[in-house]
Amino acid sequence: MRNTGKRPHEKLLEIMNVGTTLTPAEINAHVGNGDYASKHVWFLGKLGFTFDIVKDGRTVTSYTMTAEPANAAEIRNPAPKAAKVKAPKVAKAPKAKAAKTVKVAAPKTEKTTKTKVRVSKQTPIKKAARDILKDKADAQADALLAELGMRNGGEVRGGSYSVDPDWDALDGIDPMALINHEV
Repeated sequence: MRNTGKRPHEKLLEIMNVGTTLTPAEINAHVGNGDYASKHVWFLGKLGFTFDIVKDGRTVTSYTMTAEPANAAEIRNPAPKAAKVKAPKVAKAPKAKAAKTVKVAAPKTEKTTKTKVRVSKQTPIKKAARDILKDKADAQADALLAELGMRNGGEVRGGSYSVDPDWDALDGIDPMALINHEV
C-alpha cells in the first residue's frame, strides 16, 4: 500500500464510524502496516473514542466503535501542515578592495646563536633539594614519634606505630576471674 501521508489511526477512521464493527484482520488489511489493529484502536481510545471489544478467550474477534469525542471531525481530517517558508537570500555587497601595500625589506642583521639550556644539568639540583626536604621531614617525624614514646632509639617498637604499647596489659588481673565475674 502506498504512503498517503496519513497516520495509521487516521486511515482506520476512514472505514470506522459509530456502530461499525470490524475484525482485526479487516483493520490490518485497510491500514496496511502489519498486525497492529489493537495498537490503532488503543491510540484512538487515547484520543477519546470508545470501543466495545469482543474476545474469544484471549483473542480479539471484533472491535465496535460506540462513541466519538467532540473533536472527532478534527481528528478525522487534520488541518494540513503549513509548508515552511524560507526567507529569500540577500546578496552580500561586494567588499571594497584594500589599497596595495608596499613591502619594505627589513635591514639584515647578523644571526645570533641561541644557547640551549640542558635539563640534565638542572635535574640533579632539583633531586638534591627534594632529598634534603625529605630528610628534614623524616627527622621531624622521628623526633615526634620519640617524644610520644613510639620509637626507641630510632627503631619502631613492636613493628608498628602505637600510641600506647601496653594497652592490653592486665597488670595483675586474672583474666579467668574477669570471665567468671569474680573480680
